[in-house]
Amino acid sequence: MDKEENVNETKKEEVKKEKVEEPKFSKVSGKDLKKESEMNHIENKKEKKNKKENKEKGNKKVGYWVGGIILLVVVLVIVTALLLIPTTPEKTVEGMLNSLKNADFESVNKYVNYDEIVNESEMLQNSEMDEETQSLLFDKLTWKILNIAKEENTASVEVEITNKDFDKIITNYTQEALKIAFSGESFTEEQQNNQLKEQLKNEEVGTKTVTTTIQLTKQDGDWKVQPDESLVNALLPGLQEAINSLNSIING
Repeated sequence: MDKEENVNETKKEEVKKEKVEEPKFSKVSGKDLKKESEMNHIENKKEKKNKKENKEKGNKKVGYWVGGIILLVVVLVIVTALLLIPTTPEKTVEGMLNSLKNADFESVNKYVNYDEIVNESEMLQNSEMDEETQSLLFDKLTWKILNIAKEENTASVEVEITNKDFDKIITNYTQEALKIAFSGESFTEEQQNNQLKEQLKNEEVGTKTVTTTIQLTKQDGDWKVQPDESLVNALLPGLQEAINSLNSIING
């Protein structure tokens, strides 16, 4: 009986141990599950955060594109509006003088027929000038608009124009030409052009200021300068006086 009791007691102890250990095993598994759940939760939060950041970046890129398109549209509207603004007598005179100063003779024709200016000047009409020489004619040109009178299709702009003193330029040029002629040497076309360039670059000739009134007419909605002798005399101040002096010497 004692042995049987001992066996029973042993079995009871084993069952008891199993009962004690089972809650312990169950408790450890719960912690692991909780930890795993927390990690999953953190991963989900990271994933949501990344998605949100990517979405925000995408929205920013779209915003930049939209902003760029809007800016482009605004610029185009402004440029179109400026192009549609009707010209004025003052803008036409400014445009012509700026184009002459920059030796942009093609643009001069937007405001006045440049060939007509050339025809009004005996010097320009009878000379074969290269591009550099032509650019030196007006590179020191400055002006100040004094008064504007405008009617429906005609206008007059009083302007004070300052440029190189062409009376001194032509006088110096003529003196050099005479020296060459009296020396017995030939005064070739190339030498003539080079001598004229030299005098146009000569800072000692100074400048001369002339006040003139420029006449304009309205043609197809745009104001155009009407070139005449007074305009040429203002653009090339002293030129006509120098030519008149030479003619009087020659004919004298």
